[in-house]
Amino acid sequence: MTAVPAPPTAIPLEEIERRIARVRRRAAAEGLGAVLSYGDCWRSANVRYFTDFRPVDGVHDIALALLVLPLDGEPVLLVGDGTLDYAREMSTFRVETFGSLEQTFTDLLAAQGAGPVGLAGHGLIPAHLHERCAAALGGAPLVPTSAVALEKARKSAWELGQLREAARITDLAMDAIRTALENNGPMSERDMARVADIAMIEAGADGPAYLSMVQSGPRAAFSLALPTNRVVRPGEMVMTDIGARYGNYVADGGRGFAYGSVTRQQRDIIDTAADAVEVGLETARAGITADELNKVMQAVLVERGYAPYSSEAMGRGTGHGTGMDPEEELPWIGPGNETVLEEDMVFTLKATINVPEVGGLRTERIVRVTQDGVEPLDNFPMRNFW
Repeated sequence: MTAVPAPPTAIPLEEIERRIARVRRRAAAEGLGAVLSYGDCWRSANVRYFTDFRPVDGVHDIALALLVLPLDGEPVLLVGDGTLDYAREMSTFRVETFGSLEQTFTDLLAAQGAGPVGLAGHGLIPAHLHERCAAALGGAPLVPTSAVALEKARKSAWELGQLREAARITDLAMDAIRTALENNGPMSERDMARVADIAMIEAGADGPAYLSMVQSGPRAAFSLALPTNRVVRPGEMVMTDIGARYGNYVADGGRGFAYGSVTRQQRDIIDTAADAVEVGLETARAGITADELNKVMQAVLVERGYAPYSSEAMGRGTGHGTGMDPEEELPWIGPGNETVLEEDMVFTLKATINVPEVGGLRTERIVRVTQDGVEPLDNFPMRNFW
């Protein structure tokens, strides 16, 4: 295997300091006295935004982490017993186990008074940990906050470099699937997923950003599914949702293709999904709301007759934030979301169409907002007829 450059092994200290300062300013503007930022091994970004530590998969507290960020003073990271040494190695501030939660909160309250405490990741935290935090705050309100989510959404030049590389590697994975089909003929969904995973790792990825999804034939009409041993047949559609993890950052790449000869309906599905994303690429820019962007993309899907066959046409949303996690809270490009797009926000634009007995695909691009438009971070074609 050809040697490839290794991704960065640590967040630069100036990045961490800048992130802490920005979250503190936003929390203060919300009237908060402190922020609790929850993350776990599945959705780590709310913690990993501040430290290179990432919880490990498991059924106990080794999978969880909670950053305690006062407006003044040193942050404290709470982790499981089994990951304490690892977390201390990777972090620039004090790390304790969850056994210290009550004392940590007592110290926090003594320092910041009885004002409200914001919880980032309130939709992810397990009920038992949420209840324990609320009790340990001794009556101080524990309220949801978007202070971390809004700061995560805007990427620095250092972050953008990793995201561009993750997107480039993801493009190579799609090209590897195309080459394998050209050279070897029909393959199973699992084999296509393996081809993509191997290509990403050989190109320098730490691994897939999530379990690679490949669905063929009738299964391409499922919005989301993991691959099986089903072999694609000529004349069928294939949906893929594949992304690379590079260092701290990931790509979330949805593409699809028609294998062999295509029907008029299959071609229209591919063209409509691409048209919807292209309208989004032309519309997105700093200063408009997520709702405005969603409307123009959703309209393409509805006007072309796919309202019953597209989750985006039904109002689920035509994009989501991405960065250290494949899906991040903001900006959500969806109905009623009045988040104003800002320069250097990174998110996906996507259109999914699933027609039973015909097939479908998800067409997805990763973009960075600029003052006048967007910069696509991935480049693989959206109209694929192989």
